[in-house]
Amino acid sequence: MVEIFTTGGGEYIVNVLNAVAAWTGAGGYKSLIQVALVMGMALAVVVVAFNQDWRAWLNWFLGATLIYMCLMVPRMDVQVTDRVNPSLAPATVANVPLGLALMASFTSQAGDYLTRSAELVFGLPDDLNYSKNGMIYGARLLEATRSLRIADPEFAANFDEHVRQCVFYDLLLGRYSMKELSESNDIWATIAPGSAARAQRFLTRQADDSVTATIITCREAYTALSSQWAGLIDEMTQVAGRQLYPRQTEALAKAKLIADLPIAYQYLTGVSKDASSIFRQVLTINAMNQAMHGFAGASGASSVDVFAQTRADIQTERTYSSIAHNAMKWVPILNVVLTVVFYALFPVLFPLFLMPKTGPIALRGYVTGFFYLAAWGPLFVILHMILMLKGASDVAAAGGATGLSLATFSGMTDVNNDIGILAGYLVASIPFLAGGVARGALAISGQATSYLNPSQNAAEEAAREASTGNVSLGNTSLENSNVFSRQFAQASLAPNIGYGAAQTRATGENGTQTTGFPQAEFATVPTSSYPFTPTLGQDFSSRLATMASQSRGQSETFSNLAQQSTSSAVTRFSELRDAYTRSRSNESVSGTSTSDSIGSAFSEVDNASKALQQQFGLSRRAADDITVSWFLNGDAGLGVKGERGSVKGTLGLKGGRNQTWTDSDIGIASEDRSRITGALRQISDSRSWSSTREGFLRETSSSSEALVSSTSAGITTSITEAQSYTREARRAEEIASRLENQASWYESANAAGTLNLSQAYREWGMAEIEDIR
Repeated sequence: MVEIFTTGGGEYIVNVLNAVAAWTGAGGYKSLIQVALVMGMALAVVVVAFNQDWRAWLNWFLGATLIYMCLMVPRMDVQVTDRVNPSLAPATVANVPLGLALMASFTSQAGDYLTRSAELVFGLPDDLNYSKNGMIYGARLLEATRSLRIADPEFAANFDEHVRQCVFYDLLLGRYSMKELSESNDIWATIAPGSAARAQRFLTRQADDSVTATIITCREAYTALSSQWAGLIDEMTQVAGRQLYPRQTEALAKAKLIADLPIAYQYLTGVSKDASSIFRQVLTINAMNQAMHGFAGASGASSVDVFAQTRADIQTERTYSSIAHNAMKWVPILNVVLTVVFYALFPVLFPLFLMPKTGPIALRGYVTGFFYLAAWGPLFVILHMILMLKGASDVAAAGGATGLSLATFSGMTDVNNDIGILAGYLVASIPFLAGGVARGALAISGQATSYLNPSQNAAEEAAREASTGNVSLGNTSLENSNVFSRQFAQASLAPNIGYGAAQTRATGENGTQTTGFPQAEFATVPTSSYPFTPTLGQDFSSRLATMASQSRGQSETFSNLAQQSTSSAVTRFSELRDAYTRSRSNESVSGTSTSDSIGSAFSEVDNASKALQQQFGLSRRAADDITVSWFLNGDAGLGVKGERGSVKGTLGLKGGRNQTWTDSDIGIASEDRSRITGALRQISDSRSWSSTREGFLRETSSSSEALVSSTSAGITTSITEAQSYTREARRAEEIASRLENQASWYESANAAGTLNLSQAYREWGMAEIEDIR
C-alpha cells in the first residue's frame, strides 16, 4: 500500500481513484488496450517497411510491453491522507494501477515533505502553518475579528448611550485625555468606573422579551455593562466560529477560534492577550468609532502631487484587490481540480503510451505534470512564510507598543488589508511560477512583467493627468446610440447672444411644456382654438352636486339591502342553532355521524357572545347578532353613523335601526366600536374561525337532512348577497365623495374665472366622428 498526500480535496481524489480502478478493471477497457496494441503494432510495421529500420519494431515491442506490464497490470492499494481533513473516510482505494499509484504517491509525498519541512524550518507557530489552516491564516483571523459589531441590540444601544452621555463628558471634563483613551490597549478598563453625577438611559430586556427603559447613573451603567460582556462575547465567538470554520461543529469551531486568535494576535502584534480581551477591545473600538468623528491630517505636498499619488495607489489597490479576491478563492480549487484531472486522465492517455515513438514522449509529459502540481505546495508555503513575516513586521509597527487600540486600529486594519490583497495576487502567480520552475528560471521573467503591469499602468495614467492637467474622474458612458444622424447645409450668420438665469424646459407626451427657473416654474398647456370657447361654470358644479346626492342615495339603498341579507343569514343561523339545541343528538340534526364542525361553530359563537356580554355589557340579543355576523362574514366592521337611529353595528353595514336592540346596545356599539372589533378579531384569529366557518358550511350543505341543507344554502346565498351589496355600497360611496370633491373644486375655480374646455371639446368631437364612421 502506498500513500497519497493532499491539502484539501481528498474526497475528490478518493472518488477519482475508485473510478480509475473500476475503469481499468473492466473487460471493455482491456479490449481497448488490445486494440491500441494492434494499432501500435501496425504503425510499427509501417515504419519498418518505409524506413527499413527493424529496430523501430523492436523498440515499440519492448517499450509497449514494459509500459503495459509495469504500469497497468500490477495493482495496489492506495491510502489518501488529507492534511486539511484528517477525518476523511473512506480513504483507502483498492486495485489502483501501479503506474498511477506510484507516480501520484511519489510526487505527492515529495511535495508534502517539502511543504512540512519548509514550515518547520521557517519557524511559524504551528496553528499558523499553511498546511494546517491555509494561506495567511493569522491575517485572515485578524480581518474576521476586525469587522465584528455588537449584535445584541439592547447592549449596543446602552453602550452607544454610555459613550455619548458619559465618556464624551468625561473627556471634556478632563477625567482622562483623548491621547490616553486612544492609546489604551484596554479601553473598557480606561473609562472605568463611570461618573456617579451623570446619568443615561438604560434598556433592559425582560423575561417575556419586552424592553423597559430606565434612567441610571453612568457608574451603574458601567457596572451593568461589565457584567454583560462575558455573555455577549461568548455568543459572538459562536457566531464567528461558525462563519470561519463551517465544516466543524459549533463547539469545535468556537474552541478553535478561542485557541487560535491569541496566537495569531501575538505573532502579528507582539502583544499577548486572550481571545475575550481581543473581542472586547475590537467591539469597543468599533462602537466608539460609530459615536465619534475621525480627523485627517494634511501633508505639505502640493495638491497635484497628492492627487497623482492617491490616484495611482487607489487604481493599483482596486486592480490588485479584484484579482486577489478571485485568486484566493479559485487558485486552491484549481490545484485540486488539476490534480484530480491528472489522475482521471491516466486510463484515457494510457493507450497513447503504447504507440511507437510518441508513446514515451506522452508518458514523459504526463509524469512532468505530476511534478508541476507537486511544486504548488512548497510555493504556497514560501509565499505564506514571506507574507506572514511581512505581516508580523508591518502590523507590529502599526500597533506600536500598545497593540490594538483606538489610535492604531485604523493603521493595523490598512496593513492587514494590504497583506490580504498582496497574498491574493501572489497566489494568482503560483501556476506560472510552478511552470517556470519546471521549464527554467528564465521563463519566469516574462511573467514578472505582466505581474507589475497594473501598478505601472496606474502610475503612468496618474502622472500623465497630473502633468498635463487633463483630469478625468467619474465619467460614465452607458448604452450610447446614434441612429440616422444627418447634418448638412447648416449656416447661421446672425449673432446670437443669450444671458440670464439658467432654465430647464421639458415637453410631456401630451404637449405640455414645463419651464423651470431657480426661483419659479410655469407650465404651458396646449389648447385648441375655435370660433367659440366652451367653458365650465356654476351650472356644471350644481350638476356634480346632484349626481353626488344620487350616488349617495344608491349607497344607502345598497347598504339597506346588505343589512337585510345579513339579517336573513343571522336569522337562519339562529334557527339552525335552535334546531341543533332541541335535538336529542347530533345525528338527528345533521343526518350523519360527523357533526363536530356544526357543534364547534355553535360553541364558538356562544362563547364569543358571552365574552362580549361580560366585557362590554351588551344584551344577549345584540351580542349574538354581532358575533354571528362576524362569524359568517369574517369581518363585521363595527361602527355607527352620526345619527343614533341608524346603526351598522350588528351587521357591519349601513342601514336602519335594529328594532330588537335597546338604546343602551346602540350606545355601546357606537362608543366601543373599535374595542369590540379588536376583541372579535383577537377571538377569531386565536380560535381559527375561518377554518371553523368553512367546516360548518361544508358539513351543513352536504347534510342528508333536508332542513339542514336548505338552511345552509340560504345562509350561503344571504352571505353572498350581503357581500355583493356591500361592495356596491362602498363603490357608490366612493363615487359620491369624488363628485362632491370635484363640485367643490369647480365652485372655487369658478369664483376666479371659468375653465376653458376647448381641448376636451375637441377630443370629444373627434371621438364622436370616429364612432360615426
